[in-house]
Amino acid sequence: INGGADLEERKAIFGLIGDVYITVEGGPGVSQEARAACAREAFVLPLIRTGGASEGMFNFPPKAVERPQWIKEEQWSLLKNKSAPVGEAAAVVADIVEMLVLPP
Repeated sequence: INGGADLEERKAIFGLIGDVYITVEGGPGVSQEARAACAREAFVLPLIRTGGASEGMFNFPPKAVERPQWIKEEQWSLLKNKSAPVGEAAAVVADIVEMLVLPP
């Protein structure tokens, strides 16, 4: 399936189709997609530890880099800590996504 005639249209479409977005590093395009997703109340989960847009650069939505109350502080810390084991951060991402998409 093709969507969009060019990169700008694809970024606009991408920001409109998901319910959950995971960002890793990124630049202005990632920020644009994250802003579109946040504007329509989709959940954006940034791997803050990777820097770039995911750390809040390029006008990334500030709401997305703030810990939601339902995510434990220990989990959020692993998403921020650059020296934490990657496997532990990945497990936290999987746990958070599971909480979002599976009914309790």
